[in-house]
Amino acid sequence: MKLLNGLLVLVLNLCSFAGSYGQQTTKAAGMTFGYEVVDNTLKCSLQAPTNGWVGVGFNTKNSIVGSDLLLFNVVNGKVSSTDLFVKGAGNPIKDSANGGKNTITLLEGTEKNSFTHVTFTIPMNSGDPNDFVHLLGKEVWLILAYSVDDDFAHHSRVRKHIPFIINDD
Repeated sequence: MKLLNGLLVLVLNLCSFAGSYGQQTTKAAGMTFGYEVVDNTLKCSLQAPTNGWVGVGFNTKNSIVGSDLLLFNVVNGKVSSTDLFVKGAGNPIKDSANGGKNTITLLEGTEKNSFTHVTFTIPMNSGDPNDFVHLLGKEVWLILAYSVDDDFAHHSRVRKHIPFIINDD
């Protein structure tokens, strides 16, 4: 009975997540990224099967190097984020330490039933040289990742690179 209740809660969580904002979604390795274009911003949701950090990155090529990487965690019910530019393999630099700024607006974050779920907005074009410029209809590489630890310095357990097109449908 406990297992059945747990599965029901998981299904309800996933159903409510998938319908958030009437957005478009993509999935890989248990992670889900959804977005909606609102004016000049992307309103995003990110979920992964972990109690550690979750992350999404954007790049013009199939590489973590050169990507705009956004990481999120929920610790004691409080969501936080970091906005990074990956200068080299294993060398992510905070935008604020690289002449830029954190351009993430956090909306909410939860950890429940071994899933971390965050919602946030980012500008389509922030003007920050470390941030990715999001153009409608252009193929980019979406990087989805998660860790088993909340410490942003902890390496990802899972990372997937997916060809991706942002549409305004």
